[in-house]
Amino acid sequence: MRHKLALALILPILMACGANSVAGQDTLSGASCVGPYLDDQPRVGGRFGASSPTVHPGDSITVYGHWYAKSCNDSGGHDPIQPLPSVRLTLTLPDGRVQHLDRYTPTGPDFGFAATVRIPPKTAAGTAVVRDDRDPVRATFTFTIGSA
Repeated sequence: MRHKLALALILPILMACGANSVAGQDTLSGASCVGPYLDDQPRVGGRFGASSPTVHPGDSITVYGHWYAKSCNDSGGHDPIQPLPSVRLTLTLPDGRVQHLDRYTPTGPDFGFAATVRIPPKTAAGTAVVRDDRDPVRATFTFTIGSA
């Protein structure tokens, strides 16, 4: 009897884990197993998990998007891998100001893109964050702005 009760309690939870669509929205559940993610490392010669740099006011940083793909074959699937639609990036500066950057379209072998982000002169020192509009919680890149 206890096994049936446990199954009755756990089964709805497990079913909810598989149901992740939001009314009319394309969710990221089909995205690549390792992405999408943002960092400052290029596809060739970059290092996953590298420390974030310090950038100074008036300088630029290149932010790379990686694995903006609709499917994941990391566990043996054979679905054709297709890029996700373009994403818009935003930069949040240490004082809370938000700059809306361009739209970027994933392409190439890692379904990525490169975005050059210029730090405005006279920006206060602190933490800056680049986010994408598809998944602003997971697909973020945080770096430090040093003093001028």
